[in-house]
Amino acid sequence: MNKKLIQLALATVLISTVSTPTLALDTSFQKLLDRNHVTPDSISVVIRRVRDGKLLVNHNPRTPRNPASAMKLVTTAAALQLLGPTHHWKTEALVDGTVRNNTLDGNLILRGNGDPWLVIERLSLLAKRIQKQGITHINGDLVLDNTVFDQSNISNKTIDGKTRRTYNTPPNALLINFGATEINISANNSIVTTRVNPPATTLKIKNNIQLSNDHCNTGGRRITLDLKVESKKTILRLGGSYPRNCGPRSLRYNLLPHDQYVYGVFKSLWQKMGGTLSGEWRYDKTPDGATVIADLDSVPLAEVIRYVNKFSNNVMARNLLLSLNASLNTQPGTPSRGRDAIDRWLHSNSLHLSELQIDNGAGLSRIARISAEDLTTLLEGMTSMSWWPEFLGSLPTATVDGSLKNRFHNIAEPGRIRMKTGLLKNVRSLAGYAIDRQGDIWVVAILHNSAQAHQSNGIKVQHQILELLFEDQPTSH
Repeated sequence: MNKKLIQLALATVLISTVSTPTLALDTSFQKLLDRNHVTPDSISVVIRRVRDGKLLVNHNPRTPRNPASAMKLVTTAAALQLLGPTHHWKTEALVDGTVRNNTLDGNLILRGNGDPWLVIERLSLLAKRIQKQGITHINGDLVLDNTVFDQSNISNKTIDGKTRRTYNTPPNALLINFGATEINISANNSIVTTRVNPPATTLKIKNNIQLSNDHCNTGGRRITLDLKVESKKTILRLGGSYPRNCGPRSLRYNLLPHDQYVYGVFKSLWQKMGGTLSGEWRYDKTPDGATVIADLDSVPLAEVIRYVNKFSNNVMARNLLLSLNASLNTQPGTPSRGRDAIDRWLHSNSLHLSELQIDNGAGLSRIARISAEDLTTLLEGMTSMSWWPEFLGSLPTATVDGSLKNRFHNIAEPGRIRMKTGLLKNVRSLAGYAIDRQGDIWVVAILHNSAQAHQSNGIKVQHQILELLFEDQPTSH
């Protein structure tokens, strides 16, 4: 579908016109900041019509600011150009040994190539394909080959010191299920039960949670986690209390080291399928004599970036940055090579974003920077690309899905507002497209860095700024 048809299709779902505010815009915008107690120097806003460059708001356009997850717009746009919407990552299973009588006398190798979305269901599919090659029993080790990325050059530093939070999971060429373990907790009148998903043979759970008579709505769910990581296993002690009348609860954490996680999850899957794995695990590069016996293509890139942008998955975005190294025909992938690939792509498209500091490509960073002008320049440039429909479709849609599902109900109908959100402590951002009834596209970037930006008032400010564009709608509350 070409650009004009996309615009027409989106325009048909919009029922309100866009018009310039009747008051002087500078006055209206200043009053907006004043009544919300926003210091003018703390926020940058650019709202510009793509068709003719008409500016509705142009406030501190060149000031570099932390964009939080709005940085994912840069990474995903570059990926669409450099890798293509149909790009796939291939995860391979290889054998280093001989197979006879359903038994592999040797090692099974899992070689990752950076798939950002290798979830448990797909790992299970790969395991089934291995068994279809006549292997049920493995008399050897599970070798983990993640060398397509240079793991030594990947920072494990967390944004906030919360190492067990899944958003802080480091990228990996053999990324399985985002490294996440879900702890499911439920209770009846006599006992608290727990289970984990996906199960891993390397994770041992000790459940010491006590029943309580607390009320759920008064914060009665008090669960403690005590984690002890050993070389071959991890012991998780669950303590605290859980109200007997509360329903089930799920908690998601990054509990296991990467190697324990991949081995433990794979072995658990393998055993459920009737297989055995006698050996341990280790990281290593695939030996020259190994033979590919099964492989698994990822979902296409266009689907990956929809998940990245709509749900702001950080580890997927970081994997994506490392994968851009492939466009330089060099190995292994590193953050700096991914950043170099983006810089070359920008310059090749005459997009000179002088204030850009990409860091890890996800926006989960305190040093990442971009200006509102540079961000809107990027967004405007994307509208002329052949893959712009895929990029547009990856953004959260107001009132419909992703991080905008519960926002802009007062001014938006489906298709009107397609934007990426960003949030860190002291940082809130919003960037993307607003499309009016006539099919005109407006690029929008709101970058707010202050001690109050991440609080609820920061959302209110964003809504009121968008109302300057859609002034015929009622004021948000």
